Amino acid sequence: MRLLPSYVHLLGKETRRKIIELMASGRGVRQLAEELGVTPAAISKYLKGETHPSDRVLERAIESASPEEALEISRMVAAELLDGIDDYVNWSLERGVADPRLSVKLSEIAAKIGLASLSSRRLPEQVDEKVNP
Repeated sequence: MRLLPSYVHLLGKETRRKIIELMASGRGVRQLAEELGVTPAAISKYLKGETHPSDRVLERAIESASPEEALEISRMVAAELLDGIDDYVNWSLERGVADPRLSVKLSEIAAKIGLASLSSRRLPEQVDEKVNP
């Protein structure tokens, strides 16, 4: 049995609805319901915001996404998770309870996607100022 990606659990109701909306727009309610193993009525309720897809249903949606849908879903997920991290960091700094492990973990994540450490990067104008004072 494959483990459910933990990020799916972190997604809020609106992002869940938007993912289902994106998927339904390309397939229709009936086909999407069949792919996800739910009823067309369940899909309609998700789209209206009356109920929200479970983690398992959402994972099935993400797994069955076309490459174009996957890209859009990736953008939705990234936006929600980054907003949440930013809110948490601001809260923890305001309260004086920032966990230093967060900086290490964020640096590790940045390295995975090929970003240099953001804190050690210099903006081009900063480099120019040092070369041409």
